[in-house]
Amino acid sequence: MTTAEKDALHKYVATWQRASPLLQQVRDADIRAADTMSMIACCNRLFRDALKHSPPQPDSGLVEQQRWFQKLRPR
Repeated sequence: MTTAEKDALHKYVATWQRASPLLQQVRDADIRAADTMSMIACCNRLFRDALKHSPPQPDSGLVEQQRWFQKLRPR
């Protein structure tokens, strides 16, 4: 590794060390501001809507997967 590369790497590390506390403050503020209950309600509505439009299949699809694998198996 050349001296220039080492210097660039040290500068990169120093930049992240300076940015780290600020990024942590932003992350903490985002977590405090999050409305978890409304997000859970939103996700719940999305899940129910997905179930309504794409109900679960009667099986897991494992049997169909095994059929495909059987076709691909060398003879």
